[in-house]
Amino acid sequence: MLWLVDAARHELSFDRELTAHPPVCRPCSERAVRACPHLRAGVTTLRVRSFTPYGVNAVLYRPANSGLRAVDTRLLAFGDPCLPWARAGQLIMTLRDFVVVA
Repeated sequence: MLWLVDAARHELSFDRELTAHPPVCRPCSERAVRACPHLRAGVTTLRVRSFTPYGVNAVLYRPANSGLRAVDTRLLAFGDPCLPWARAGQLIMTLRDFVVVA
């Protein structure tokens, strides 16, 4: 699968890279770079052989007198005990076994 990440090559962790960016097809890759402000700042293209869901970027809530109150925004791994108190905003994927294309 083709993946565009907003990390420079020297910033990549080659045993496990986490990203909120989705995979793209080759014809859409140039369009994705133009449309995404994170990718416009700098992009590294990867060919990924193995990927799995890791968790979510989420808003964490806690009980309050008037219902629930947002208290934090953070990355939560699946299995985290805080997940029932979170509203997910982005799926985070773990990329493994990849090569840098450009």
